[in-house]
Amino acid sequence: MKRFILLILWLGFILYSVFLAPEGNGPYLSELLTMNQPDPSLLAMFSLLGVFPAVFAVLLLRSDRGSIPAWPFVLGSFVAGAFSLMPYFILNKKKDAPNRTPDKLRILLQSRGLSLVLIMIALGLMIYGLVAGDASIYHKAFLESNFVHVMTIDFLVLTGLSILALRERDRVSGIHGLLPIVGPLMIVIKGKR
Repeated sequence: MKRFILLILWLGFILYSVFLAPEGNGPYLSELLTMNQPDPSLLAMFSLLGVFPAVFAVLLLRSDRGSIPAWPFVLGSFVAGAFSLMPYFILNKKKDAPNRTPDKLRILLQSRGLSLVLIMIALGLMIYGLVAGDASIYHKAFLESNFVHVMTIDFLVLTGLSILALRERDRVSGIHGLLPIVGPLMIVIKGKR
């Protein structure tokens, strides 16, 4: 049932992004891509979407024992975010297969140092976006720009998927995932694997 619900959500996310999200991008997309003075709140969100895939690499590749390998979906998430990760959660079944992740990579992904670096980057971006950004500009961009609209929803979906990953992979309360990026990585730091 969970997989069916995720499939409906994934298809709905795609259809919403294509047909219902605002059309056009105004100056927002070009400002972000060229770094031509984008609003700090937009830049922070855009950058956080670059950190989130690294979090999923940590969450999913530490112990890649499912029915399908996680790495193609994690790799795809660096470009397509939740659009790439949701099929993994839909298709993967629990299985006690040998861990597919090479030992050296697994050790890196389980390291507290990597998690701390990702937490510091995420907190820095969040503080920068909240303190230096203009909420009214972000709100206007959300209503006018397809890219900003979908990017924001993608961030929320990734937050939801991190809650799911914590419940399924780490067998801990998904509530840790409510604090995007930081919460899931705190589980890794605490050593609950």
